[in-house]
Amino acid sequence: MTRLLLDSHVPADVAGALRTLCPEVDVQHLSAWQDGAYINATDDVLLEACWEDGRALVSKDRATLPGWLALRVADGREHAGVLLYDLERFKAPQIGALARAIASALEQTKGKLANRWITLR
Repeated sequence: MTRLLLDSHVPADVAGALRTLCPEVDVQHLSAWQDGAYINATDDVLLEACWEDGRALVSKDRATLPGWLALRVADGREHAGVLLYDLERFKAPQIGALARAIASALEQTKGKLANRWITLR
């Protein structure tokens, strides 16, 4: 089963839209995942928690996440996958468009996201 974690800045409504499009996907929002334990976690801690839980991260954090991913790879460590998007392509109220882009990426990858970095279009 594919498992996703929506970062704190991803609208929570994306989870519901994605569940409608892909009911087989386990999607959680950071605000509720593990009782909110990772809301203020740094990217490196969050990536490790995602790896341990087998959950790819959906985020718009293009400023710092790539660096943390590079450090993990340099250390010989894996990650559960990252789906990145930007606000120029997906404005905050475009819940459906973002959910469809995530669903499309899942279909193209057959849900195999480990060690992948995908830019949503």
